[in-house]
Amino acid sequence: MVDVLKKGDSLLLRTEKISSDGSGIARLPDGLVVFVPGALPGESLRTRITTLKKEYAIAAPEEIVESHPKRTRPACPVYDFCGGCQLQHAEYALQLELKQSIVHDAFTRILKRPFPSVPPCIPSPDQMAYRNKTSLPVRSSDGKPGMGYFARRSHAIVPMKSCPVAAGRIDEAFSIVMDALPSLALPPYDERGGKGLLRHAIFRQSIEKADTLVSLVVAGPLSARQRNLLKTRLLPSLQTAFPGLRGLTLNLNATAGNVIVGPNTELLWGDGLLEEELSPFAFEYDSTAFFQINSRQAHALYQYTENIARFSGDESVLELFSGIGSLTAFLTQSSRRVTAVEEWESAVRLMKSNMARNGIENKATVIAGAVENIVPALEERFDVVVLDPPRTGCHPSVLHKVLSLNPQKIVYVSCNPATLARDAAILFDGGFDIEGITCFDMFPQTVHVETVVRLSRRG
Repeated sequence: MVDVLKKGDSLLLRTEKISSDGSGIARLPDGLVVFVPGALPGESLRTRITTLKKEYAIAAPEEIVESHPKRTRPACPVYDFCGGCQLQHAEYALQLELKQSIVHDAFTRILKRPFPSVPPCIPSPDQMAYRNKTSLPVRSSDGKPGMGYFARRSHAIVPMKSCPVAAGRIDEAFSIVMDALPSLALPPYDERGGKGLLRHAIFRQSIEKADTLVSLVVAGPLSARQRNLLKTRLLPSLQTAFPGLRGLTLNLNATAGNVIVGPNTELLWGDGLLEEELSPFAFEYDSTAFFQINSRQAHALYQYTENIARFSGDESVLELFSGIGSLTAFLTQSSRRVTAVEEWESAVRLMKSNMARNGIENKATVIAGAVENIVPALEERFDVVVLDPPRTGCHPSVLHKVLSLNPQKIVYVSCNPATLARDAAILFDGGFDIEGITCFDMFPQTVHVETVVRLSRRG
């Protein structure tokens, strides 16, 4: 069929399920997989082949012949072009079903070892206006600075006036910075030639408090004039709009590539921090530190993670990729002590201060350094290991060292079901059974899902 099928051909397809990027998946009689962006499972569509490879094809939908009963109209006017969300065309109940299936499919395809059934995805308290952070690239558009999310499968900026998944103050701060951009004398960054200055604008806000923070990511030092323009033409508008403004900062990122922030941040005004309350704790963090983008769902996730570790009060816990200590604090509640490892320098400082501000510094030991370097040198025995790595997952050497520490339990928190299933296979082969898989909708309207896996030593 691949020899006959050509790019541009029209096909009537019926989708079976959804892929990890949010595309519908159809299969031709010869077995060739066809991805249909924007399609939901069980839909019949007239499509046109846009990409043809040996292993798969991509087809653009041209007409929905039979739609899913839970298909709905997207709330965002630029949804069809923006790469920020992938599931706004599905009713929320269906989004939860799709995320449950994505987790199940990842474990079926990649783990290939026994695992328990995946229960329904735990819904988010907020389905819209939940994001406490957005990082928006700044690029030149028609000779003028433009800011917004990248278009799907592109680095072109999608012009927008607001974002329905961003929390309210972020949306307002975005508008203020957009209006000020032409007067700031900060040429937008050109990633192809490495020219220009302004790379990204980062907007963060607390959900439970009034704190707001704006950070501009620049590719090089600013002149005195440019700094003055930021303080006279942007800062006053932000101060007027947000009485809880905690800072306007500059982050220097002179490296090529897609990493958003660099290690050096300069205060233009304020202290550059935010405070968020996740009862019974409160945490401070800065513009560069990792903090879950859905604060209320993060609260539920941390409570659940602490609960399934089933502490008796005398356990020693090793937590890897600890960030600013938000999960760490919850883990201290019923364990004897938590040893937390984190690499990002500012996050380490903030974690130490967060342990102190919450009165739990005597229950947490903070170790600064890359997990890959710190863990192999550990000699202490730990009863429980908690992993919360970035999307790329854990290096195999880390997992093998974790196994050698001989814990009784491992709890793995992940935002990427594929790397989670890959790493769970190593832990399974190392003597751990998967007792439970729970997914949380941390990212409504998108295809992303947060998953917690509980493992116990076999036998």
